[in-house]
Amino acid sequence: MRLLLLPLLVLLAIPGQAQEVHIPLNEGWSFCQVGQERWYPAEVPGVVQTDLLRNGLIPDYMQGSNIDSVQWIENEDWIYKRTLFVADTLLRRGHLDLVFKGLDTFAEVYLNDSLIGKADNMFRTWEWEVKRLLHKGENELKVIFRSPIKEGAKLREAYGIQLPHDNDPSGVSPYIRKAAYQFGWDFCPRLVTSGIWQGVELRGWSGARIYALSLNRTNTHVGVTVHDLVDDRENFRGKYVVYLDDIKIATSSSRHPEGLYATVDSTTGLPWLPHGLGDQHVHRIRVDLVRKGRVLSSKQVPFGFSTPVLVTNIDSVGGMFHFRVEGRSFFAKGCNLVPPDLIPSRISDSAWVAQVRHMKVAGMNMVRVWAGGVYPPEAFFDACDSAGIVVWQDFMVAELMPNEGSFTENIREEAWQQVLRLRDHPCLAIFCGNNELRVAWKNWGWQGRYGLHGADSSKVINANEKLWTTDLRNAASSLGHGRYTSSSPISNWGSAEGLKYGDLHYWGVWHGDSTFSSFKNNVGRFVSEWGFQSYPDSALLAKYNLADSLYLGSSTVQRMQRSYKTDRPIWEAIERELGEERPTTLDGFIEASQRAQAKAYGMAIEAHLAAQPHCMGTLLWQLNDCWPGPSWSIIDYQGNPKPAYEVVKRLYSAP
Repeated sequence: MRLLLLPLLVLLAIPGQAQEVHIPLNEGWSFCQVGQERWYPAEVPGVVQTDLLRNGLIPDYMQGSNIDSVQWIENEDWIYKRTLFVADTLLRRGHLDLVFKGLDTFAEVYLNDSLIGKADNMFRTWEWEVKRLLHKGENELKVIFRSPIKEGAKLREAYGIQLPHDNDPSGVSPYIRKAAYQFGWDFCPRLVTSGIWQGVELRGWSGARIYALSLNRTNTHVGVTVHDLVDDRENFRGKYVVYLDDIKIATSSSRHPEGLYATVDSTTGLPWLPHGLGDQHVHRIRVDLVRKGRVLSSKQVPFGFSTPVLVTNIDSVGGMFHFRVEGRSFFAKGCNLVPPDLIPSRISDSAWVAQVRHMKVAGMNMVRVWAGGVYPPEAFFDACDSAGIVVWQDFMVAELMPNEGSFTENIREEAWQQVLRLRDHPCLAIFCGNNELRVAWKNWGWQGRYGLHGADSSKVINANEKLWTTDLRNAASSLGHGRYTSSSPISNWGSAEGLKYGDLHYWGVWHGDSTFSSFKNNVGRFVSEWGFQSYPDSALLAKYNLADSLYLGSSTVQRMQRSYKTDRPIWEAIERELGEERPTTLDGFIEASQRAQAKAYGMAIEAHLAAQPHCMGTLLWQLNDCWPGPSWSIIDYQGNPKPAYEVVKRLYSAP
């Protein structure tokens, strides 16, 4: 197998030979509420809620009903600041860039009292060149966060149409590029954050730097494209050196890189295969920018000699929807993933990796990263590469949006950044344009509920269809054919067409009050959501609630349930599916809820597996939890498996 290096998109001209440096700026921050002027130490990455809690200024929002008492935070503005000490040597760099890897969400960034930029998207990296504003010695960096609720209300007023907001009483979430689940969902309470939720750094470089690599695969070749910045390309004298797994395979002049070829030993060309289908051969492509023997800038990406793709051919039944790798179709056995905490900044890399471990132990080979959360970090995708877990990555589009003007440019930039960051992981199969929005528009009565008629109706759906079918598809186009789908699901559950075409979210069980036997009669071509709720063990509930408040019918137990269906489907399943009388204690109810859930998951998976090749995938909702309450999860908030997990493991792991 040969590795073909396509012409590199060069850049650079560099006075001097200074290597690119990255100086972390996560320490030394303090914060205050605007108008209060009393400063407290802050932690970055973090958000206002975690900083207030750490300083003893609010009660623990995870305990009891305390989350209700901290809702005021979302309506206030906050300031974060720190001092930067800059030496002469740093100022000699040609460029000094201030890089925020995540600002949540409406932020104004000041350096030495000069406004250097504004942010309005939680999912983007924000960076500004700041050398002209820095001086030797002390410099002040300040970030003002505006209330997401008040800023969202301004954007709603400017748009002039109230968009659907079933999960958000404030009605502003559709106008904000922010994790949708924080506004409240049917598996978690509301907790709307602000803050520097990912790391900060000062990047120094001179003349040129590589900021990204991307690979273009064919059956026998791989092309490497270098994305870079350059001050004076014409006069730069340097070279690119390309490595595969630390073995140098090619060198190119930065001015004349075309025609570069390298031979890769066939033993390194073994394919990357999903868990259960073979081994996961993960390689690394690295490109160094070298001048006079010194590496000035370097980037590397993961690489696999195969990548899963989506197949959607028309057949005698309707429309296929399954995944194929190395020419081989495989049955997807997996789950949907939600963020492992209400506050994304509290989710460590190890917590993300732990979810992958749960998947592999359970015999899974696929995960869908749900659109209402956040994009996971590199550590998650590295773990999926190693474990053989194929990733279906939703764009974070869980609500209809005002897709016009600056909003469109904002989400295009977000999508481009995320595709460029993730595209070369062997595990990444597809990006998806939205979660349930197309079927919601057609079937959920939003036009009547929100008064969307006539011109308003056309404006909303046309703008969002353009987002899903054009804007986001264009962002994903560099991935190649079979790596994007515009919406999930293709058809609404309850529709006969939904069983013939595309992927299906089957919610007849739970939302439709159907019996567990209906799983067998409603098998789609690929069932990408389905599930049944249970409560976590009482020992977990007791960690977050007063023991004397934990009994059947208590306000504490009722408050935990976030589904509009309440606990009614669980009670009915205990009687109907388990054939038992209603439990009289909370422990009895919890234990029975878990057994009912386990039975539901067993019956669903058995039905989906038995329907091959008509059905070629099942992704249960959901793997994990973001807080300690009842949900559809098979792993609770503390990472403890419920009985349903063992059922899933047995069925998914069977030959």
